[in-house]
Amino acid sequence: MKDSTKNVHKRKESYILTLLIMSTAYIAVGINVQGFKAMLPLVSVDFQITGTQAGLYATAFFLSGTLLAITSGRVVDRIGPRKSLIGATVIIASLMFLHTLMPAFTLILSLAFLTGIGFSIITPAINKGVINLVPPKKRAVSIGIAQAGGGIGGILGASLLPFLGSILGWRRALLFAALVALVMTLVLAKFYHPSKDKKKEAKDNSTELPSSFKDDFKELIGNPILIFVCFMGLVFGFTMGNMTIHYTLFLTGDIGLTPAFAGISLSSFMFGGIIGQPTMGYVNDRFFKSNRRLGLFMLGIISAVMLFILGIIVFGGNLGLALILGISFIFGIFALAIPGLVFTTIGDVVEDRLIGTATGITLVFIRTGVVIGPPIVGFIADIRGNYQASWLLLAFVILIVSITFFMGTGKYKNQLFGG
Repeated sequence: MKDSTKNVHKRKESYILTLLIMSTAYIAVGINVQGFKAMLPLVSVDFQITGTQAGLYATAFFLSGTLLAITSGRVVDRIGPRKSLIGATVIIASLMFLHTLMPAFTLILSLAFLTGIGFSIITPAINKGVINLVPPKKRAVSIGIAQAGGGIGGILGASLLPFLGSILGWRRALLFAALVALVMTLVLAKFYHPSKDKKKEAKDNSTELPSSFKDDFKELIGNPILIFVCFMGLVFGFTMGNMTIHYTLFLTGDIGLTPAFAGISLSSFMFGGIIGQPTMGYVNDRFFKSNRRLGLFMLGIISAVMLFILGIIVFGGNLGLALILGISFIFGIFALAIPGLVFTTIGDVVEDRLIGTATGITLVFIRTGVVIGPPIVGFIADIRGNYQASWLLLAFVILIVSITFFMGTGKYKNQLFGG
């Protein structure tokens, strides 16, 4: 009995260690991309560009990530998560190093588009790797642990690189971030090895005749649960895209916080996500009995409520910084936990051989929300002169989508573990 208990603990420790190793890929992309975006004021001075031109960096980066999401997922399904993660971090390290050599900002925009290719590979690779590694009843917390690396890397990049850039220059600071990505590549190559059983399983599966992309795509698009889950991904895209772009503008312009305190509030939101991703996954696995449908609905409703709070209480009240930080942190816990549960649900309703491609389809919805949400919210704020109507409209949209998801998946609830 003791030996059996020991073996269970060893397997659990092995799972967690592997998840942490996989998360280094997210750390690599977070520290580089978020770090570079945080240094855009320094880059703007160097190249003498406008704020609008600087904003094109994010557009170029996410454009390739959106256009190639499905293709990248297909690549992951073909070559496996290990080679995909190593290849993606090599791409990111190499291209961010090239950023430091560019004499013109237009060339950096071209590199941003190419860097987005590496980024587009990481999420389906992580998702497929976790699903191959972890039993269904433990996947939500496991994906949350792996994805927390993105938040850690983002906070490190946004806080550390501008500081280094102001002292050493943005090129040297970015060179440091590229070296971090290279180190993460070595960590993955050295320590991330799927178990022998999984390798054997993959080998056995490879003997099957590969289906065409057209057939696989048609099968996935014809899966009604996957489409409903994709719309919950759109909820995350709307939330994430607007919070990262507009939250600090709202806090400085409407609430009167200094840029420094507004930045701290955004960091509090991001830190909430680091805590919330594994925590909400654990809650769903343990207390909701892996009921993905109820878990996603709850996260969507709470995100809508938090946006109503921003538009009514935060906008209308004279709240202190401590309360704003607390609200930001709580919002991050729930809103940033959505993608982990979305990707976990994909593993529940899609065949293992199509996990990467299905993740890519979902990422198209997420990144569409990231791309189209901020201009709409910003346009409404410009017309109204403040962000109140923007937050309330966004809350209403997320509320409707979440309710539609819950009602639409009612007849499929037995396929979402625990119904």
